[in-house]
Amino acid sequence: MFNLAPAIPARSDLDWCWYLRRHGQAGDALERVLHDIGVMEPSGWAHWHPSTLTDTGAPVAVEFSTDDRALALTTEVDNPAINPVTRLAKACKTIVDLGGTGPSIQLREVISAAQGLSNLEYGARLGLRHDGNKLGITLFAEIPASASDLSPLMSETPFSPILQDYGPSARATMLAYDTLTQQVTIHCEADNVQRTILPALCMPAQVSPDVLSMSIDGMTNGPPQIAFPTATLGFSYTMGSVGTLPILSLSFSSKELFKDDTTIEKRVRACGGNKLPSYKALLEHLPTAATGKTHHGNFRMKAQQDAAPVLSISVAAPWHSYE
Repeated sequence: MFNLAPAIPARSDLDWCWYLRRHGQAGDALERVLHDIGVMEPSGWAHWHPSTLTDTGAPVAVEFSTDDRALALTTEVDNPAINPVTRLAKACKTIVDLGGTGPSIQLREVISAAQGLSNLEYGARLGLRHDGNKLGITLFAEIPASASDLSPLMSETPFSPILQDYGPSARATMLAYDTLTQQVTIHCEADNVQRTILPALCMPAQVSPDVLSMSIDGMTNGPPQIAFPTATLGFSYTMGSVGTLPILSLSFSSKELFKDDTTIEKRVRACGGNKLPSYKALLEHLPTAATGKTHHGNFRMKAQQDAAPVLSISVAAPWHSYE
């Protein structure tokens, strides 16, 4: 008789590991970082609660951009089931542990004060980018709605009048701090606004509202109209060194635009996704999303002077809920 060995279950992160390892040194480096953070374990994905970072609940998302070939991720730094009040401190400690330099004490104190004003959804996350030679880290810190008016204390904010003009329909939602460049980005949202807001949004960055408007129509493959294609418009300004113009980016929910992953993928490919082999590779490893869910996250447009904007898209890592 033959004694059959017990079946060994496949790792829960097998598809994800294969994807990372296709990126060589960059993938190996970021896999080690994710293990250091704890979102991945020797046996597979950590048994974390689903995350609001992605529609599928995955705690990691891959960020693709038509102007950047590096491997870029956004990740939770702790189990989303744990109270996020300590998430900022943990994210800053992780930055130091990975050899980076976190935000100044003054900036951290302002963020902590802002976060102490209300309940948090996620507190803080980390952006990780590796080009095969160097690791870049970005801190993403949540700005609660009740603290949105404190955003001027976090950076030079040439868009403050815009937030004031639109009142409660426009608010700061997140601060991003690039640990390599020390650049600060303030992310905002505005509800139910028309394209008439574009000139005011474009003025600080001195970019063309007409180019952005036409690019939105090209991305959505729809006819020109006064309304934005989604109920909520995301926008952000990245502050450079003194004397330089901020960089404006717009953001739209791909799920609200196109409803399902198949349609979103078609638009990504039509807008430059076919030039991103790592995007196509990730799609090969993604399971079918649950009904009403999408792996794809937000479309983003980074405005440029005298050129079409740069398009990017976030996609959830292959992950299965433990609930």
